[in-house]
Amino acid sequence: MKTLTKLAGLGCLLLSAPVFAAQCTTAQQHKGEALFTSECSVCHSVTVGGATKMGPNLKGLFGRTSGSLPGFSYSQAMKAKAVEWQMQSLEQFIASPQAFVAGTYMPYMGLANAEDRHAVACFLSTQK
Repeated sequence: MKTLTKLAGLGCLLLSAPVFAAQCTTAQQHKGEALFTSECSVCHSVTVGGATKMGPNLKGLFGRTSGSLPGFSYSQAMKAKAVEWQMQSLEQFIASPQAFVAGTYMPYMGLANAEDRHAVACFLSTQK
């Protein structure tokens, strides 16, 4: 009975965990792409083998650990943060890079609108 109770509890935990990919609509992905182009593409690319600009290439960002893309010179703060980029962590970072990673080199002040941040994260989640 104890095992069954533990399994039932685990099932509830798994069911309550956010499934972020399902939360991204095609419209949000398109909006995110437009926002990325206007807000982020000056410093970041999302092309396979794309150049490292002022910021790292964000192709394949989801699942990557902060500060780990070979060939890019990250701040010690970004390397030390060692966060895995997922929907929640990326949205927090985009809101205020300096607050999320104190000492990051990223000069961006942040994207104030939560829906816009989610849209950008939705777009980047498609860039595998």
